[in-house]
Amino acid sequence: MAVAITAFLTVVASADIALQDWIPSVLDMPDDAEIVADRQIGSTIRMFSFSTQENGADLLREWQQTLQDNGYIINSARDDLIENAVEFSGNGINNAKILATSVAGEAGNQTLIEFDATLQ
Repeated sequence: MAVAITAFLTVVASADIALQDWIPSVLDMPDDAEIVADRQIGSTIRMFSFSTQENGADLLREWQQTLQDNGYIINSARDDLIENAVEFSGNGINNAKILATSVAGEAGNQTLIEFDATLQ
């Protein structure tokens, strides 16, 4: 039964990521993503984070290109990718930043992905 509950919670966590209507739908979320935090401050400020086994730098490179290809304005300098961050705006988002940080977790090294955004 514990295995079934764990599997259910993992599916729910993945489904919740897809339900974040302010995160650009063009971004493919990792299958193993587990929600760490989901906050809303007022009507425009959003913070969302999840952990994954995926490589953060690879995700950010892919997401930056996907955002740019889909009409978002990339506000990041080249050094931001070195610092594991992508800044962007467009399609209802005044400004947003995605950060990727390597962290030690129960299952070994993981990546913490954090989205901070101010909506229009």
